[in-house]
Amino acid sequence: MPVHASLWESATITSTSLRSRLAIIHLVHEARGLDVNPGTIERFRKAGDVESVEVMEVIHADEVTHVTTGHRWFTWVCEREGGIDPVKAFREEVKKGWRGDVKGPFNVEDREKAGLTKDFYEDLKGEMGLGAPLPGPQPNPKSMKDVVPTLALEYGT
Repeated sequence: MPVHASLWESATITSTSLRSRLAIIHLVHEARGLDVNPGTIERFRKAGDVESVEVMEVIHADEVTHVTTGHRWFTWVCEREGGIDPVKAFREEVKKGWRGDVKGPFNVEDREKAGLTKDFYEDLKGEMGLGAPLPGPQPNPKSMKDVVPTLALEYGT
């Protein structure tokens, strides 16, 4: 639940900027999948769960293409906005639209396959919300019954 709450929060925060959306959703959230999937796959492998290994390998390959696509579009947006340096723009977007460290350990090999060199993400920390409350309602991700009514109010369901 906390991962999904963070994704929803990021979708809200980046709703007014394509560049911000690409940076935070595709190049932070989805890139994290590149980092954690290999360990998950290995745990399934050690447990003898061949079916889950096969599924996770497909998911991981898809994640590489998602991050590659996010990187390509992010770079395109930077070019369209006057040839802005994508690394500098990404780091600025993370600082204003992310809270806390961009966490490692990093899967450097798969990140580089997707176009994310270390200069994009090493030693990067978001500064969003430091000393200020987040925008919008603050669901408690500890309990599904606390989150669902909040989401229903936000989306009119």
